[in-house]
Amino acid sequence: MSQKLIFAVDIGGTTCKLGIFDQHLTRLQKWAIKTDTSDPTGRKLLKNVYDAFVEQCNMLNYHLDDVIGMGIGVPGPVNFEKGIVNGAVNLNWPSKVNVAQLMKEFVDFPVIVDNDANIAALGEKHLGAGQDADDVVAITLGTGVGGGIISNGKIVHGHNGSGAELGHIRVDHDQRFDCNCGKAGCIETVASATGVVNLVKYYHPKLTIQSQLLPLIKQGDITAKDVFDAAKVGDAFSLFIVERIAQYIAYLASILSVTVNPKYIILGGGMADAGHILIENVKTAYHQLAFTPSQENTEIVLASLGNEAGIVGAAGLIKTYILEEE
Repeated sequence: MSQKLIFAVDIGGTTCKLGIFDQHLTRLQKWAIKTDTSDPTGRKLLKNVYDAFVEQCNMLNYHLDDVIGMGIGVPGPVNFEKGIVNGAVNLNWPSKVNVAQLMKEFVDFPVIVDNDANIAALGEKHLGAGQDADDVVAITLGTGVGGGIISNGKIVHGHNGSGAELGHIRVDHDQRFDCNCGKAGCIETVASATGVVNLVKYYHPKLTIQSQLLPLIKQGDITAKDVFDAAKVGDAFSLFIVERIAQYIAYLASILSVTVNPKYIILGGGMADAGHILIENVKTAYHQLAFTPSQENTEIVLASLGNEAGIVGAAGLIKTYILEEE
């Protein structure tokens, strides 16, 4: 009996990470190709992806007849039921692209498409920090804030695909900073890498706390990494900023605890590289804020898959929505 295969695709603005997995999500091969953003219809990029899988299968002596399905993660809002991406700025897709339909021009097996943050959450649920739990939330802290919610083993999409847009929950009720969504006060404005800089610029003129960051602040060169590095060596102003950020993340986590009650709240993305100093502050604030019964046996943990989360989650789409429903 031949081995069953899953094709996994994590499309980014610069590269497409590709993987071949078996039905148990054991990775058999991974590689990457350059993302071709020259075609606003998306067809050229998807043909490149298909060709890359054919080439790899020929090299490894795998057969397309053994492929169960292809999971694809895309950096943009997705209509999950139809496999339509509602525009993706990083890919130069200005309008809707029916990724599933385009890929079906080349393959005759199922194609499932989802948002990249959702598949990263699914990846952590299957093989990462949320293993063996059916209720998991992943919060991605990077240049912006994203995330995904897994409830009863399935990704939360909502009726129009806006479910789990965690970056746009309002946590700064003073609405001090504008968000790129057109509103103000979203957690993205105070708990992303950009948000850290927002808070530094806001608080530094108001506080008399001395800081080793002063030269960088005056030059306008301050970064989130600078703040976390200074906090780790006891810089009082940086510690104040980290505590503020942690309060916002904990507030978001407390809301999620009484809505979907996850077993794991997973923090990932570049900001999570701050590690212990951020997560311990988040835990402290979370235990103060969250409804007590909702906290029971809930763990706040760091993501463990890193850049692998996307392709694992893309493969997980096939395992979750095809294999486990058979």
